[in-house]
Amino acid sequence: MVRQIVFFLFPLILFAGVSFAQDTLVMMNGRLISDVEVMRMDSDYIYYLKQNQRTVNSQGRIKPTVRRRFHVFEIVYGNGTQELAYLQDTADFVLNPIQMRYYVEGCQDALRFSHDRIVGPVCFGITVGGFLIMSPYYVIAIPAIYSGVIAMFTPEFPENLIDEGKTNKYYIMGFQDTKKTKKVKSSVLFGLGGLATGFGLYYLTHR
Repeated sequence: MVRQIVFFLFPLILFAGVSFAQDTLVMMNGRLISDVEVMRMDSDYIYYLKQNQRTVNSQGRIKPTVRRRFHVFEIVYGNGTQELAYLQDTADFVLNPIQMRYYVEGCQDALRFSHDRIVGPVCFGITVGGFLIMSPYYVIAIPAIYSGVIAMFTPEFPENLIDEGKTNKYYIMGFQDTKKTKKVKSSVLFGLGGLATGFGLYYLTHR
């Protein structure tokens, strides 16, 4: 009897896993939200379900995740078809869908190939060292100032790592913007770590 139940339930479990749509949201910053089931998209929002999102509320409905459409470039459905979510603004300086696709691809390659291991640790070192030469109240500003300086400069584009056939100014723009964002985030995170470390050492040596 138990064996019969197992043989009966196994195809249902297998079907439930297979039947969940493997859709992907391609975000404007190049990141991917995978393994979701897109329910619908209107002029402002995209509604989708995650794999573990099957809780039925008191009204007998499953509440989907809602994301603003202007954060998403396109939807790639499980069957391979694509639906553009990007809406070009009426302003002249906003990229058209083709140009924006290059920009997003540049963002994706920056996430994949750009790994700066210097900027963050340098910020950490400067922040911790600041406790030795100035008041802790002034040291708090170091990560913010350092990150601001990093944001002022445009990162170099690694031409040797990227296929020349797909690069243009929009692709390069996306690559450099994402690389700069990663540097600034690294500076902020390491700076906060430096503040925590510095205040801890300051407390231990001045109590």
